Amino acid sequence: MNVVLVGLSHHTAPVAIRERYVVAESALSGLNEKLVRGSDIDEAALISTCNRTEVLAVSRSPERALEHLLDFLRYELGDGSASVAHVYELRDADAVAHLLRVAASLDSMVLGEAQILGQVKAAYRAGVQGRSVGPILNRLFQSAFRAAKRVRSETGLGASPVSLASIGVQLACELFESLAGKKVLLLGSGAMAESALRGLQEAGAESVAVLSRTPESALRLARRFAGRSAGLDALDEELSAAAVVLCSLQVERPLLGRAQLEGPMRRRQGRPLLIVDLGVPRNVEPSVNTLKDVYLYDLDDLERVAERGRAQRGAALEAALAILASERDRFEAWRAQLPLVPTIRKLVQYANELARSEARRAASGATGSEASPEVLERMAERIVAKLLHQPLRRLRAETELAGGLYYADAARRLFGLELEDDEE
Repeated sequence: MNVVLVGLSHHTAPVAIRERYVVAESALSGLNEKLVRGSDIDEAALISTCNRTEVLAVSRSPERALEHLLDFLRYELGDGSASVAHVYELRDADAVAHLLRVAASLDSMVLGEAQILGQVKAAYRAGVQGRSVGPILNRLFQSAFRAAKRVRSETGLGASPVSLASIGVQLACELFESLAGKKVLLLGSGAMAESALRGLQEAGAESVAVLSRTPESALRLARRFAGRSAGLDALDEELSAAAVVLCSLQVERPLLGRAQLEGPMRRRQGRPLLIVDLGVPRNVEPSVNTLKDVYLYDLDDLERVAERGRAQRGAALEAALAILASERDRFEAWRAQLPLVPTIRKLVQYANELARSEARRAASGATGSEASPEVLERMAERIVAKLLHQPLRRLRAETELAGGLYYADAARRLFGLELEDDEE
């Protein structure tokens, strides 16, 4: 059985392409079911985040599986706009190593960010719910979770959790030197928005307004951090007052364009506006960047900021890679033994049936309540003779062929036999 993976990510595709391939978490289970139904794919799991969409699968026919996964990714999950250059294909040890890197946040835009592990766990749960995760992917995901836990506990990568939102806040602090006294507008009320709000408060932002399509969720988030909340109908007014806008709404098309910003920018009278778009699909039209005094940064721009932090974590990265290599080897050793499982199961079954048969025979021949030592000894001798009859017959027959010594050596290794010098 082969492990294969097809995907696109921030390493291979710009956000303009990635946003067309985002899969809602609620849709993962159904798509997983579709993948394994009537195809060359035995197991499958979809992973979709703001920076990657990947399909992981197990198949006996890796070439056909990769071809099927590529078509599924490009045309079922997206609109076909991703070219071959945007997509990567991995198999076996490379696919295994990749999932471990993803779960441990070593393949993330922000090295060590904490959110990705939760997203990988969500992908696993969806695969279990869709009954597309079988024994091999189950073992692989458990290996990935263990590897991620080890990386966080044994290296410095988990010491100071970072995220895309924290990188956005860092960018705002750099451009304004300080957020003290600045008004910030936060669009969204999910996990990304919460991470951003926490970072904004730590950076000293004077006031933060949280706007969401659901005012109730915006209110709950704002109350936790002593901020203000409102619905999206207050967007125009808030844009006129804010110095920084952080966007993390789940939208199908951009919420902010030139038309929405031209009025607020006139009222700002030359005050600069920083917009950090953390959304995929994007919340803000790229053309907004052409407006005077507007500075728009999307995820592709944040990647360049994140690279600086990656360079500073070299030692921790090396230690993390060593952990992942050991976990990959451990999984691959387990996978390599899978073809032996039916044989081992049959061998154990055969030995148990033989032992039970001889035990019944000994019990039926006993005159008292318990079998005598002589009866038990004869039973043990019969078990040994029957267990070794077929292997010894085969071993003797093979000595007449070129491979005879190989079988003899294998028998010594299997049973840990040491021959004396005069026996060799």
